[in-house]
Amino acid sequence: MSTYLRIKKNDQTITLKDLKDYFHPFAKSPSQYKLGLEWELFGVSPRTGQAIPYFGSSGIETVLRLLAEKFGYETLKEEGRLIALFRRENYVALEPGGQLELSAEPVETVHDVRDQLECFRRELCEIARDIPVSWLTVGFHPFSRLAEIEWVPKKRYEIMKTYLAKKGDQAHDMMKRTAANQVSVDFSSESDAMEKLRVIYGLTSLISALFAHSPLFEGHWDGFLTRRMAVWRQTDSERTGLIPQLLKEDSSFDDYLSYVLDAPMIFIIRDGRWVPMEGVSFRGFLSRGFGDFRATRDDFELHLSTLFPEARLKNCIEIRGADGQLFELIPSVPALWKGILYDAEAREAAWKLVRDFSWEERVAFHANMEKKGPSAHLGNHEGWDLIQEIFNLARAGLQRSRKLNSKGEDETRYLDILFEKVIKPRKTSAEILKEKWGKEFHQNPVLLMDYLKLL
Repeated sequence: MSTYLRIKKNDQTITLKDLKDYFHPFAKSPSQYKLGLEWELFGVSPRTGQAIPYFGSSGIETVLRLLAEKFGYETLKEEGRLIALFRRENYVALEPGGQLELSAEPVETVHDVRDQLECFRRELCEIARDIPVSWLTVGFHPFSRLAEIEWVPKKRYEIMKTYLAKKGDQAHDMMKRTAANQVSVDFSSESDAMEKLRVIYGLTSLISALFAHSPLFEGHWDGFLTRRMAVWRQTDSERTGLIPQLLKEDSSFDDYLSYVLDAPMIFIIRDGRWVPMEGVSFRGFLSRGFGDFRATRDDFELHLSTLFPEARLKNCIEIRGADGQLFELIPSVPALWKGILYDAEAREAAWKLVRDFSWEERVAFHANMEKKGPSAHLGNHEGWDLIQEIFNLARAGLQRSRKLNSKGEDETRYLDILFEKVIKPRKTSAEILKEKWGKEFHQNPVLLMDYLKLL
């Protein structure tokens, strides 16, 4: 959700005609394809598991300051408060409830993604020597109540919390108590982008079920395996969830642009001031303006960043559907998507696997898997059976790409971990966590944190 782009200001007014070709310049040759990962995690007190505050000597602002001092990050501030860091193309930012987010520079292989994760993990380990903080890798905060979590002091979030609260009763939970692992992939043309989006929308609910890892709510299990997905589904239906038109086999950039134009706006920025837009659609803003304001390219790009469907199109394709994973399983998320999306044979076979399900069947599975995980049925098929086939296709795709690390291992090693831990036993990380919480950990927060913590 964070926006921390450093781009050249582009405040010239635009028209609908100017946006028709907006996505085309971002196409790349397949030889230039890369993977991007966003990793969100919770900073908590090692004694209690409660969210650390933003302010104070043991707060998240201090974490950012120490990261900058020790590891050469440059800082970004808003009204004097530290809100983000950057080092080359790596960004460290804050979600509304102080969740730390690494937005890593796009890289060529899953091996490189793994190296990025390990580098940031070492940095966080070093910081933990100076202040008392543990980092939890899970999809929903397992302990803190909503009111106990401080808001990060960003004007963007101040406006969003007011706007989104009117759209869904879980909006503030989404903002302050969820964490995800998100993947970005490239495209070579309009047809390639839309094919990839179609496959993503066909698979995403299954992949979200596979990576379910948010079963605890304020210290107990209340029936959900991926509470994070349930919260997102009840946030704002106009900017979250599935987009049916992207499942069409003749979809185009115009279909996604139409979705963007019709979505209500939340804010724009003028002369450093955030201006609430009162839900005016971008299409309406283009045609009629808003008071004395007229639409610019910057406004459009800011608007793109406030749309949160399961996959979204920007200068790449961002896939949003996986709960925060245990550290060893995070590389499995980009590995699975790369094996499908960057291999034409796997991509075609994956679409054939899910092509014929109806919209009603997809929506039903998307809701049912929040509690049942892959045991939910998509049409007449149990999710686990479809996931096994998706896994096989992804693994074959990675084998064909033959991207080796220094040990001569290809990228299938990251899927093999997923197979052994989750797919082979047919038990999600959420189910494993739920069982450990009730039995092995005897509902002891310290034992749960030892299991979940990064450090």
